[in-house]
Amino acid sequence: MRRILEVDGEEIPVWLASTRQGHVLHMGEREIPCTLDEAAGRGAYVLEISDTRIPIRIAVDESATFIHFGGRAYEIGRTDPADALDRAGSGASQDQMLAPMPGVVVSVSVAPGDAVKEGAPMLVIESMKLETTVTAPRDGIVAELPFATGDSFGGKDVLLRLEPQEETD
Repeated sequence: MRRILEVDGEEIPVWLASTRQGHVLHMGEREIPCTLDEAAGRGAYVLEISDTRIPIRIAVDESATFIHFGGRAYEIGRTDPADALDRAGSGASQDQMLAPMPGVVVSVSVAPGDAVKEGAPMLVIESMKLETTVTAPRDGIVAELPFATGDSFGGKDVLLRLEPQEETD
């Protein structure tokens, strides 16, 4: 299952894939072959990367995972994809809705040139098996909609751009 982890203040998409030789840890653009074996004791594991065996302890709570190794403890926060979308779409200009992570467009309910009111649903996206409705952050005109239903997008891609609505006297 894919997750978004916050490591040293940076959000990184992370997932573990199984292979015949063990596992591959995907962190952003990096792929790290590894194995994780349960050791004696609850929460105790041995992480093997290349020929290096690292004893670690892992504790998980609702908001974070804590990993202890090499004499240091690390807190890895988890980000809810819907919260990440809210943050990505709430930029100062509110003109661009940015994808918080890679995903696919499930449905589109607007087209370039359409006038939208604040809160109107514009498209539904799926990221990490979670569907999120992207709504208009303000009144405006749909200026750009680069993706259609079924299209895949990357993290930080512009999902939709709004222009101000012209005032009529």
